[in-house]
Amino acid sequence: MGIFRRAALYLVRKKGKATLLFLIFFLVSGLLLICFSILDGTEQASRDLRANIGAAFYIRPYVQMILEDGVLSEGTAPVISEQSINEVIDTSEGQVKAYNTEHYGYAKSEQIHFLPGAGDNETSNMGQVTAVRDSKLTDVFLNEEYTLLAGRHIQPEDENKILISAELAAENSLEVGDVLTLTHAGLDQRDREYIDTIPEKTVFAEVEIVGIFQCDGAADSADSPTAGKAANHIYSDSHLLVNLQEQQEGIYEGEIAFYIADPLELDTLLKRVEAIDSIDWDNHILRENDFQYEQIAGQLKNLQNLAVALIAIAAVLSIVILMLILMMRIRGRIHEAGIYLSLGKSKTEIIGQLTLEAWVLVFTGFLLAFLLWLLCSNTVNRLLFGILVQGTGTAALQTGSSGLNYLQPDPLCTIALFVGELGAVLLTVLAASGLILRLKPKEILTRMS
Repeated sequence: MGIFRRAALYLVRKKGKATLLFLIFFLVSGLLLICFSILDGTEQASRDLRANIGAAFYIRPYVQMILEDGVLSEGTAPVISEQSINEVIDTSEGQVKAYNTEHYGYAKSEQIHFLPGAGDNETSNMGQVTAVRDSKLTDVFLNEEYTLLAGRHIQPEDENKILISAELAAENSLEVGDVLTLTHAGLDQRDREYIDTIPEKTVFAEVEIVGIFQCDGAADSADSPTAGKAANHIYSDSHLLVNLQEQQEGIYEGEIAFYIADPLELDTLLKRVEAIDSIDWDNHILRENDFQYEQIAGQLKNLQNLAVALIAIAAVLSIVILMLILMMRIRGRIHEAGIYLSLGKSKTEIIGQLTLEAWVLVFTGFLLAFLLWLLCSNTVNRLLFGILVQGTGTAALQTGSSGLNYLQPDPLCTIALFVGELGAVLLTVLAASGLILRLKPKEILTRMS
């Protein structure tokens, strides 16, 4: 009778002992599969997070206050030139994937009646203009405070293109594609009355409405002038205020935002930017934003550490338990081994049968654990990674029905784990079979008597 048949008959005959070993292999295999899937999945999720979420830093100007003879006044508005922006991009060594500029001004039009604010009059009926390089990169759109309802965003190559609010469009029966004539304006207050500081209009620009946005969430204060109302806010390309002679070409007063590919490079990049001499750091500050990457990545790292600890504990405990059980089983089969030896069976054949019995139980336990985890991994994936990104304001980790399953078992890792379990069982059987390997057939038969 061959070892395959003997192994099968033994497992059928000893159902209770076989079931116990099967359950141990099933539980150990399941735990190891889950832990290795979490270890590999969090590593992949961390890479995707870095690639998708990115990071940003901002060069923000601030006006210094000057105290002279007891009078507090504002200093001149700090600016950043296009040359300094190019230096920042160059020093990033390819890390900057996009940037946005901001400059501010005012505009009027005979074709637009702006929604009245505090102290509204014919002179002060104007809107504030924020000239940007790319409107979708402004904070109000990135943070979804404003929503684009129709048309498209301002793009870097645009000239004399604007976005207006839905309220302003409705007030003036305007829509995407309409062409307006804007002129320059300035806002100040004299004798508690808002005035236009550029009463004589000499510069005009024809602009096209390319987008309409909603700003329902914006709250205006009771004393906001007409130009200060959110509904009267106009976003334009970076050329409009230059054409209206309210801005110098390549000079910006607003915050400059730089978006980089890898959050891990943020700190290093900030040190390089701080070394740029063309930026007046007495009037500018650096602000960073990793879009909560550190928070999510820290939780992913904690999961990895937990998975590593569980793998180590599961491996050690399973080996110890298997050693104890197999040693007890094999010691109880010395009588059986002696009979096989008396029939001329070799020690290798006897150890092979013991190993084969254990391998059959390993295979069935591992296969069942693998199939169950394959069915459950997507649900666990949504729960686990959904909790990590909940409330972070980012969709960098898409774990819904159409998203990635980071916990799906990797074929190569699964095969390696299965082979590793077979190897560990083989070594455990050899160690537990030491008595059979050490004693000669005559000594074993003598002990039987």
